[in-house]
Amino acid sequence: MIRTVVPLAVAVLFAAPQAQAQSTTPGLTPALGNVPVNCAIRPLQVVELAAPFAGVVRKVFVRPGQQVAAGDPIAEFDDDLTRASYEAALARTTLSAALEATRRQKEALARKVERLRSGVERRIVSQADLEAAELELAQAEGAVGRELDLLQMARIEAEQAKIALDKAVVVSPVAGQIGEDLIDQGEAPTQKPIAVIYVNDPLRVEAFVPTAGLAAFLARDNFEIVINGNFAQPVPVTLDYVSQVADLSSNSQSVYFILDAPGMIPGYQCVIPPLGG
Repeated sequence: MIRTVVPLAVAVLFAAPQAQAQSTTPGLTPALGNVPVNCAIRPLQVVELAAPFAGVVRKVFVRPGQQVAAGDPIAEFDDDLTRASYEAALARTTLSAALEATRRQKEALARKVERLRSGVERRIVSQADLEAAELELAQAEGAVGRELDLLQMARIEAEQAKIALDKAVVVSPVAGQIGEDLIDQGEAPTQKPIAVIYVNDPLRVEAFVPTAGLAAFLARDNFEIVINGNFAQPVPVTLDYVSQVADLSSNSQSVYFILDAPGMIPGYQCVIPPLGG
């Protein structure tokens, strides 16, 4: 009985290092094996262009599928009310008659207080008259301050209206392609964007790597993807970053790459072949 157990134990000892060596071969981990890693080609960036303020769209300059450059106009808002508010605020900044009147009243009351103080010192004016005049002077000083505040608020409102006028024409912040979700003339955006812009040059590739084989996968010197099953012409990609959160439902982790392929559009499915695949 003992003679049969010892050979089996020796066989197991000799077989274990060989199995361990096979499991540590880069690109051929049990998690990956010889199965290509599935991936998908996506836009590098999706920009949902928000409305700068509430209002009605007067004109739309683009159409779905159109290529735009950074700074190209996308839509124009109706700015009639904003322009009227700007002109009214600008006019208020020049209305100085009320300020001048309160200043003259303040100066007159200041002279009156000085005269009453002199009269109090000579005992020909009562202290109550002086205190009443000082109260009027304080009120006049407050009136001057209020007029100055009103002029300052008018300048601020004019500046705000000017900024709103400048933003009435919404421009694209990036170069990309206009998506189907585009606002129409006459609509007033509430929660939805004016336009969705897809940045497709370069593109982003998302690979779904089994978590157990992630370390071996990232140890590669370079990466290539195969599009539409064309294994004869793999396309090189550049590693961008690794998602910090794994997908527990599929036991995989997303690894992102940059694909520089002008003319290619997002939406293609692809695979990343294993080393030597």
